[in-house]
Amino acid sequence: MSTGISLPKPEEVGAFYDAANGLIAQFQGGSMHYGYWNGPEDDSTFEEASDRLSDIMIDKLGPGPDDRVLDVGCGVGTPGVRLAARTGAELVGISISARDVELANARAEQEGCADRARFQRANALEMPFDDDSFDHVLALESIVHMPDRVQALKQIARVLRPGGALALTDFVERKPASADLPKPSLLKRIQGSVAEKVQRAALTKVMESWHTAPLVRAEDYTSFASAAGLEVVEVTDISQHTKYTAQRFYGAVYEYAKHNEVPPEVKRILRAGPGEKRLHWLVEDDPAVGVIIAVLRRPSQG
Repeated sequence: MSTGISLPKPEEVGAFYDAANGLIAQFQGGSMHYGYWNGPEDDSTFEEASDRLSDIMIDKLGPGPDDRVLDVGCGVGTPGVRLAARTGAELVGISISARDVELANARAEQEGCADRARFQRANALEMPFDDDSFDHVLALESIVHMPDRVQALKQIARVLRPGGALALTDFVERKPASADLPKPSLLKRIQGSVAEKVQRAALTKVMESWHTAPLVRAEDYTSFASAAGLEVVEVTDISQHTKYTAQRFYGAVYEYAKHNEVPPEVKRILRAGPGEKRLHWLVEDDPAVGVIIAVLRRPSQG
């Protein structure tokens, strides 16, 4: 599903989160990433669901007290501080947003983890770290903002020690279940083509409002990893667990904006969003845009 969107620029991504991160985190359970629900009957709060996804990612890495972990695109620090508190590992987080870094360091202080979790402003495409600096890397919903995923993965591979793992989430183009149905008539195909163009235009507006890069496919990670000198451990589609995120986020923010002033960046998100009357579609339909977890590893030497 080619959307034809422009590539995000790091400085624009940073400015976006400087202005909007507080409000986004407020309605995403204190985090800056999707939640993970176990199904339609799961009544977990957004905070519980986002912590669940953080824990899944931390468990994929399995860091210990002697490990040093890099959090690429740390947001307001919630997953990174959680990792440091849970595992005892040393956590270094980076964000292109100065406000992210400020809030993340404040969270580490508040949670009593400032001795193990620290955050700094840095561009993930030009990381200021020595080669082989980290045992593991976490990248929760951050590679979606990078104009060149392979370049980002090369930087991660450079600072990752041999045998170390990277766990990331990414937005992907999916093949909805309806694509497997018998081919419709010519009229239905024409109508479907028009509808698809409308949907692509709407998706482009949504992605541009969030400063995200064009969608990729789950299978692209084989070539991405190879180009970066990494090996694929797993690529798992979690779209059926994360699809409740947008409905809960947009619904809450639409309601909040009725009674409160919001930054221009958030107004743009809401204008590009699905609209209050269409929120139910976000969980009733098989999502054409989904979320994957990819776990990659730098090969051991020798």
